[in-house]
Amino acid sequence: MARLITALLSFLLLTLASASTVQFEIVQNRDVRTAQLQRRSLVLQRRFLDRRAGTVTAALTNAEVQGLYAANITIGTPPQSFGVQIDTGSSDLWVPSDAACAVTTQLQNGCPNGQFVSSASSTFQDVGQGDFNISYVDGTGSTGDYFQDTMRIGSATLTNFEMGLATATTIGTGIMGIGYNTSEANVDTGNGTEYANMPLAMVNQGVINSAAYSLWLNDLQATSGNVLFGGIDTAKYNGELISINVYSTGRSRRVTSFTVAWTSLSATSSSGTDVLTASNFAEPAILDSGTTITLLPDEICTKLFSELGASINNQLGAVIVPCDLAKNTGTINYAFGGPGGPTIKVQMSQLVLPLTTTTGQVPTYQNGQTVCQLGIQPAGQLPTLFGDTFLRSAYVVYDLENNQIALAQTNFDAKNSNIVSFASKGAPIPSATQASNELAVTQTASGNPRVGGATAAGTDAAATSNPTATGLNAASGFKTSAAQSVQPFAWSKVVVLAVSVTFMGVGGLLL
Repeated sequence: MARLITALLSFLLLTLASASTVQFEIVQNRDVRTAQLQRRSLVLQRRFLDRRAGTVTAALTNAEVQGLYAANITIGTPPQSFGVQIDTGSSDLWVPSDAACAVTTQLQNGCPNGQFVSSASSTFQDVGQGDFNISYVDGTGSTGDYFQDTMRIGSATLTNFEMGLATATTIGTGIMGIGYNTSEANVDTGNGTEYANMPLAMVNQGVINSAAYSLWLNDLQATSGNVLFGGIDTAKYNGELISINVYSTGRSRRVTSFTVAWTSLSATSSSGTDVLTASNFAEPAILDSGTTITLLPDEICTKLFSELGASINNQLGAVIVPCDLAKNTGTINYAFGGPGGPTIKVQMSQLVLPLTTTTGQVPTYQNGQTVCQLGIQPAGQLPTLFGDTFLRSAYVVYDLENNQIALAQTNFDAKNSNIVSFASKGAPIPSATQASNELAVTQTASGNPRVGGATAAGTDAAATSNPTATGLNAASGFKTSAAQSVQPFAWSKVVVLAVSVTFMGVGGLLL
């Protein structure tokens, strides 16, 4: 047998050596190929789903007229629909009751985004009658009960979820507070106990892996953005995602708000760049989506208004600029955590807000230029707050488990999505780099008092009303669009809707 095999091999070798080519007929098995492609597709789908597992995305509507971002949720069985303002500066989800909405003396416009009828829900449970009490620095507030019911947002369903039910309120739209549960209304004004608010409840019920979420508001002109619970979306930002620490309140040593170290402010225009803060500057600042505008220290506002040609109108309680400033290519640049931290550039188009009178007119200067509101105002006695006029330009990851914030320049109008979930409870922020040699700050203000306008009752705005730019390189570049030495027409004869509306853009905070 061995000789026969050897002979056959010799014959084959001789044949191959003598032939100029050897051809083999290959027959493609299409069924096998289809099966291979299907297996490959399933593998890719599993990898994609594994990356997205443990996340919930909820669309946010830019309700520009109301000065807020709203998410759609349902509560109860059968579901009752609501639009609620998303607020990183408070911690309770609450909605108005049908009884509260019927009191027209308190709510002139009723409750346009939904009212809860507790008797219509078979899963409703009142767990704290009279315990819910939340007040805001602009004088608005809500009182009522704590209750539990089924709540749905995006693809998530939370059962026996605790919320506030406003049986009396001066605010017609519910608020979805997603801050630290140490800042819940019940802690200060109720029985002092904390409960699992939305981020914690999502973890406890297995919806997300870690108490964290990402906020992408998109640009001022966009109609929608989103909040992503349990993960990040790498397609929604540009450049590097850099993490910085969240700091506690000095008095309590507890983390109650998203307070970060703001370490620099500069202005850049076609004529140069000016750093408006000292080299050793470090100021605690609260990131708060429930505030329409941004509140900065008065002395910094004086310099910034000099750059932009802005002026304070005390009668309106607003900082006004020519609307043409929105076309300027300059930026206001915010740095955090020191030299190794993130820097966010805010374009003029994101800072200039429209003003409209109650009769639908657009105010003008005496030279014919239209008047707009600047989305930055002096804080007076309030803490420094970075509201929507800053947050639109930043992609922000809020990590409540590790007391971290990650920031990157937002990718406006991003069409794609690449979601990466937090791997486990307490896992670090995906794709983020920790800021090196970070500067620390201490928040001495108690709580998160926030309003949409410049100041609240009893506060002072000490910034210069009509500053004159001196020694500022960037000022001339900004003022190519600015109105020089002109005054608005008779403001006393008009009521500006946008100013009163921005005061509606409160998130929540207890007094």
